[in-house]
Amino acid sequence: MHSDAALHWIRRSIEATGGQGSSHSWHPLFGWSKAYPETTGYLIETLLTYAELKQDESLRQLAFSCINWLETIQLPSGAFPGLLAGNTRPSIFNTSQILFGLTNRKDASERAVSWLLSNLEPDGAWRAHAFVPGFVPSYYTRAVWGVLHANDSLKKPEVEGLMWRSLHFYAERFLPNGAVKDWGFRASEAAFTHTLAYTLEGFWGSAERLGEQAIMDKVIASMERLLAERARAGGRTAGRYDEHWKGDYSFLCVTGNCQLSILCHKIWALTGEPKFEEAASSFLSEIIGSQKLCANKNTFGALPGSAPLWGAYLPFRYPNWAAKFFLDAVSRNSVPG
Repeated sequence: MHSDAALHWIRRSIEATGGQGSSHSWHPLFGWSKAYPETTGYLIETLLTYAELKQDESLRQLAFSCINWLETIQLPSGAFPGLLAGNTRPSIFNTSQILFGLTNRKDASERAVSWLLSNLEPDGAWRAHAFVPGFVPSYYTRAVWGVLHANDSLKKPEVEGLMWRSLHFYAERFLPNGAVKDWGFRASEAAFTHTLAYTLEGFWGSAERLGEQAIMDKVIASMERLLAERARAGGRTAGRYDEHWKGDYSFLCVTGNCQLSILCHKIWALTGEPKFEEAASSFLSEIIGSQKLCANKNTFGALPGSAPLWGAYLPFRYPNWAAKFFLDAVSRNSVPG
């Protein structure tokens, strides 16, 4: 039931744009927003996964319609734009995340990777074309992962060495307490669990490909600290944490919980430690009741940015990536439907 409902909502988010990508979100006052290239990109892999799981060819066709649209908005440089459809300003992070959906389009992937590498600085950082000018966030580890993912197919010989350097640039930001410096959207801000998870997912996915066990061990230590903080809070997850693990428990960041569930499942698959399997289920159970299962076709199957709806992360919005990461988490956990 839960996955079918989320897939129904994803279909609506694409119908709402006339098939031109997935709408960024739905708002009860403002309705559907324009398509969001970044999250449309990594939503593609979810649609293809569920096309296989449910043997549903219509989901595969939906995925390819998103790929076709993304190819029409790729900039001459090879970059993809940030923000919503219609923007033309290139974005490092958005380009890297779209790579997760371009596996079957070698030319588009190669042009995007070439642009990303051309903007990589000698120390391994991306500083240009940032969401916040002048700030290099640690969640760019997920950009490293996106490039390595694309290179599974491209097999460009220089990529691994460059991404190794970049990964180690960000790995220097691990703090002794397991937090990561600058893992939020802005310097010195507490990190929503969404960007906290982006950071740790990126470390894990990149280190796994590069054989960097020491970095994977640091991710495990970070998650152990987060689970300890959760236990101290009576099993509750904060919506955001600062670099001292001080949590804001006034809301849940729904997307972040789903991502943390996925990461715990990956750690459990590697280590076999039951506490991570239990955590994967617990992170998901904490937010599953926030999925809308109602008669409104614009919200049926949707998940909010925050629980409660007015929480600090995307208040009063139902973003497409909440449904995406929910579906990814559900596919790994024993949730009906």
